[in-house]
Amino acid sequence: MHKDEITPVQCRDTALAVIFLLLLIWFFTREVYLVYAAGAFTLYAMLLPKTLKPLAGLWFGFSHVLGQVMSRVLLGVIYLFIVMPVALVRKIAGKDSMRLRGWRKGDGSAFVSRDHLYVKEDLNNLF
Repeated sequence: MHKDEITPVQCRDTALAVIFLLLLIWFFTREVYLVYAAGAFTLYAMLLPKTLKPLAGLWFGFSHVLGQVMSRVLLGVIYLFIVMPVALVRKIAGKDSMRLRGWRKGDGSAFVSRDHLYVKEDLNNLF
């Protein structure tokens, strides 16, 4: 992210994230200097928010990269642990929802012919 694109709101959000991180670390370590650092950073962010543009650029750049990586990791995990096992179980059970076996045999189309007269209620209750 380019420094000129950083808004004051993003600078404020970055300051809040740093303060939250300092207080979170204090919560687990109980080191008093972290509370003083959080207070000093709060005062600094209130008085000179525009000086946080470089830090905000780094923070939002990091969050963008992290979002790109984690979305792929999360989708990969969902695929490996949900989609693939369900597909394997369906294949072992012999399910053919798309009717591909009949299509490969050359029995014509894989589409199902429905001779159905559509009425008004069909459009009201789509599911």
